[in-house]
Amino acid sequence: MATKTFGRRSSVPPIDGPSVRPTAASAAPAVALGPLSGRPAVEPTFGEKDLLADVAFLTGGLIIFLILIFAVETRTAFDIGKGGNLSVRSLIAFGATSRDMVVGAGEWWRLGLAPLLHSSASHLLGNCVALFFIGIRLEPTIGRGWFALIFVVSALGGEAGSLYGNPPGIPGVGASGAITGLMGALLTVSFNPYGDAEHQRVMRKTAVIFGIPALAPLAFGSSGHVDYFAHAGGALAGGALGLALAAVWSAASDRPRFGRQAAIASLFGLTVSILCAGVALSRYTTYAADAGQFMRASDMPDTFKAGAERSADLLARYPKDPRAHLMRAFYYVSAHQLPEAEAALRTTMALASADVAGGLVRTHAQSILALVVLERGRYAEAKSLAADGCHTRSRDAIRGALDKAKLCD
Repeated sequence: MATKTFGRRSSVPPIDGPSVRPTAASAAPAVALGPLSGRPAVEPTFGEKDLLADVAFLTGGLIIFLILIFAVETRTAFDIGKGGNLSVRSLIAFGATSRDMVVGAGEWWRLGLAPLLHSSASHLLGNCVALFFIGIRLEPTIGRGWFALIFVVSALGGEAGSLYGNPPGIPGVGASGAITGLMGALLTVSFNPYGDAEHQRVMRKTAVIFGIPALAPLAFGSSGHVDYFAHAGGALAGGALGLALAAVWSAASDRPRFGRQAAIASLFGLTVSILCAGVALSRYTTYAADAGQFMRASDMPDTFKAGAERSADLLARYPKDPRAHLMRAFYYVSAHQLPEAEAALRTTMALASADVAGGLVRTHAQSILALVVLERGRYAEAKSLAADGCHTRSRDAIRGALDKAKLCD
């Protein structure tokens, strides 16, 4: 069982503000009247330029922050599987979200933590690379206050998209919703009428380069471990906030107004995340004790076929783990022992319903059971059992089997 993962980009461009043209070297006065304002336009000295505002310090700080959080994850995880992936139960204990846990169980505190978590080093690296290239374009353009607020709002937008689009039992973590929100803001801000044309072109190019792989798969049905619904939710939230900046941006200022207020709002978001971390910490020991009854990630077979071959041993060692029963059911299906397969699948569903990490296992077991009872001639029951699997927006082998059996018509 794998979690969905949320999730790109140059020297810092100059801030686009009103241009100041030095006067020609002559005996004329050292100032020239601006054509619109009538005020002297004086070339600023080196000391008067706010050079530090052009450096994406917040982007770098966010990257370091995410790395530190992941370091804590790896040191405290119950289990780390092959390829360096943290176990699903560890991620759930840290604050992963799913519709079952957030909406069904009312654990809303997870919304403040999931966007800051990552499931593996490669997941973290991909998001940090994305954040870097987008951040060095956007942060100097709109200022740190607005940049931080867009990150926070887009993170929540990504969570909303994930909860809406994914099956109810799939846990998700990652900062990609927040990062695609920054990407959406980068695109909309690039149409600011007061900006430099070349800088705007580069901003749009960056947004498009990283936006296409982050969002295009939704048009073909998402699959795999990438949470494209979180990408979409974050991009919509960030793009909308980027449009709102146009309402508070005037030709007289280099950056949008109310940057300080935006910074205060983003600090409030950070405070909420800290409080959510306190809730997660208070429940961690309970999750740790529960994890001992289930297969470690390192024990998980690589394929269903391999799991079926080991199913008797796994079932003896982990009788409360619904995945062990699912593998045993697959063994019975492979041997065409359909009554035994049906019994094992119903046991899987019962155990998975009581398991905090069992949402996806239950959905898979129910879909496979639909195929089994169809084979046994009970079409109406098969149609009913297939409903949850047919309604998922993601595409995988099991959904393909349901379609082929015409249970999703």
